[in-house]
Amino acid sequence: PAEPPPAEPPSQAPGQQEQHLQLMMQLLRPQDAIRLAVRLESARPRRVRYLLVVRPEEAGAEVETALLGVDFAHEGATRCTLGMVLPLWSDTQVFLDGDG
Repeated sequence: PAEPPPAEPPSQAPGQQEQHLQLMMQLLRPQDAIRLAVRLESARPRRVRYLLVVRPEEAGAEVETALLGVDFAHEGATRCTLGMVLPLWSDTQVFLDGDG
């Protein structure tokens, strides 16, 4: 039998992205700042995932840049978990593969 089509993801409520950013900031040290946050496609229907580029705000801290993977259980979740930490060094090459 044919599989039913996947359920449409719920549309993001106004302000939901800002709430997610606030929750992600709580995972970081006080001196860290999010330089870039990208919402990713998730293999699980309701899970919300972000990839963050994080580094300290202090001058000369470029050597401490890291990629963080952050997960929310669902769109309206009030807490998030850190799923990946990848420090970026001057000779690091990152390849993101897939169609997302």
